[in-house]
Amino acid sequence: MNEPHQSAPGHPALAKDLLDRAQRAKAHWRTPGVERLSMTSDALAALAQTQHDNAAGLKRIVERLGQWPGRSTVGADACQAAVDIAVHSDHNPAFQRTLLGLLQKAVQAGDATSAQLAHLHDRCLVNAGQAQLYGTQHWYRPDGHLEPHPITDPAQLDTRRAGAGLPPYTEQARHLRERHGPIASLSPPPAFEPAPAPGQRAA
Repeated sequence: MNEPHQSAPGHPALAKDLLDRAQRAKAHWRTPGVERLSMTSDALAALAQTQHDNAAGLKRIVERLGQWPGRSTVGADACQAAVDIAVHSDHNPAFQRTLLGLLQKAVQAGDATSAQLAHLHDRCLVNAGQAQLYGTQHWYRPDGHLEPHPITDPAQLDTRRAGAGLPPYTEQARHLRERHGPIASLSPPPAFEPAPAPGQRAA
């Protein structure tokens, strides 16, 4: 697993921007499933606007830096905030895929983690209608239960997760249950289900 940089970020203003944006959005990202399913149209519109604004802010930062805002430029916390914003930039899949390429380069340079890359990679796969690799992406069924999006070769899931620096899936499922409530079986249907609306996605 990549070790975090210990030095202070070289761009503290950009770091603060990313952290502030992620902090404002976390109230929704951490909302339990039952509450998300009952969000009003106004709340969903406000959420969509926040996601658009955050993506635009991240785009400006990426263009200014000419690279992913990694740990050496904005610090470990702001690097994670950038990952969170990228994962939730579902309205612009082309930009999301561009960010994935930049994040991959940052991981290769030791400026971000393989686990961060796994989360964004899974999100891009799901948004492209493909099965995910690491089991990081879930959606809320109408009954409020979480269900993982389809996963490639589930029998090898924990092997892939270990290679990306992620804990076993059972540990992730436990954390999701504690935060969001019941979670369905790891065995998703083979047919891909269209990506649900923002209010139905798990963080």
